[in-house]
Amino acid sequence: MIIKSESNEKYKYINKLKKKKYRKKFKSFIVESIKIVDQIPEDFECEFVFVNEDMKDYKTDFKKIVFSNNLFDKLSLLENPEGVSAVIKMKDKKEISSKKVLLLDHMQDPGNLGTIIRSAEAFSFKDIIFLNNCVDLYNEKTIRASMGSIFRLNFIDLELEDVKDLINKDYKLILADMDGKSVDYFKSCDKIILAIGNEANGISKSLKDLSDDFVSIKMDGEIESLNAAIAASILMNNFSQSG
Repeated sequence: MIIKSESNEKYKYINKLKKKKYRKKFKSFIVESIKIVDQIPEDFECEFVFVNEDMKDYKTDFKKIVFSNNLFDKLSLLENPEGVSAVIKMKDKKEISSKKVLLLDHMQDPGNLGTIIRSAEAFSFKDIIFLNNCVDLYNEKTIRASMGSIFRLNFIDLELEDVKDLINKDYKLILADMDGKSVDYFKSCDKIILAIGNEANGISKSLKDLSDDFVSIKMDGEIESLNAAIAASILMNNFSQSG
């Protein structure tokens, strides 16, 4: 059966999930593109895959719903949708367990966040902390930029007091800052929390007050700063090589 009416309950449900407040209410989110849908792991609950008429023969082990091309295009946030998407339940958060943890302080750009998530997986930062109201993890731009890495890492929202508790558990909080020390200075640290600040304003004062340890990236030329996602990726790579 091909769904052609906007009054259909599944259509209305998916349309709601395009907004953060409904993602939070239903604890579900949308992923788009064949590549990302094909990467859905077994430990995630997929409510259903939905496709357009052109992709009605798409093979999947999940329940599949077919929309008319017109209706599917209205649900998609892509300029040129591939015709394959899915609705997935949010996964329960886990306790922080890895030795290398990334902390994002009021990160606001969804594309930056997705790129950082992808780099975090590449460089073995398996736990990511969100502090001070970061952009929504399940924003469609974040999911696309993460290229599937969003399925394989642990994300947790914490308060400042929770970060203090981690420091008390032998984690060293290291803040990214242009005037910081070389990453080589921190090679002997066994457990670290690398903090990346807001794109415009950097690390918040409340977080700075928790640590005197700052790390920087050596740069040549007249560059004043790097994009937050690029800076985070370089630093994570450096720390992954420092043991």
